[in-house]
Amino acid sequence: MSSDINKKITEDADLEILASNLRSLMNKFNIDSSELSKKTGIALTTLNGLKRGAGNPTLSTLNQLANFFDITIGQLTENNLAASTKDARIIYDIPLLIFDELSDFLVNQNKYKNTISTQLDLWKPNKYYAIKVNNNAMSPLFEKGSIFIIAQNIHIHDGDIVLVQFDKHPPCFRKIFIEGKSYFFKPVSELIGGNVVKDNNCTIHGIVIKAIQHFHG
Repeated sequence: MSSDINKKITEDADLEILASNLRSLMNKFNIDSSELSKKTGIALTTLNGLKRGAGNPTLSTLNQLANFFDITIGQLTENNLAASTKDARIIYDIPLLIFDELSDFLVNQNKYKNTISTQLDLWKPNKYYAIKVNNNAMSPLFEKGSIFIIAQNIHIHDGDIVLVQFDKHPPCFRKIFIEGKSYFFKPVSELIGGNVVKDNNCTIHGIVIKAIQHFHG
């Protein structure tokens, strides 16, 4: 791409459209300005300005944002990106694991035997994997054979179901509740009991964003 075209792309980028698209994408990716700044290297003041429709973004800044959100610069600066992607979902093949395979996978995420095709929002597919539930510990909410789609590296919200590991115990699914800087964990099914564990030193391997129940095969 010539320097003249590069300059034109930057100069023609409508800041209000860019601001709207950037806010929409950040909401879709569940990422705030501080985290986006760390992951892209773009100054926090620059990002906050772009979100307000202010500033003069360079081509380099637009390229960094487009690469992070896995879109083109044209899509980032075009009108109605939010409307066009609001319900846009793509079918991806992602790793499908059973619990016996999970420990090896968490060490090396290229190590898996099976995949599953599932619809996901316009996020990068390598941030996702699936786990097939092999018991009835979460019944009746989720029966044996259900499949959980796990997203990595996104913000945790109060009440999410997370894949968490306490010390050297095997990972398990728990509901997370947040009070200030403290994490509390409860069993997914209340039939197991209301035992609440407080632990800020655990490892959270991902958040359940989708459940395919009563999966057979």
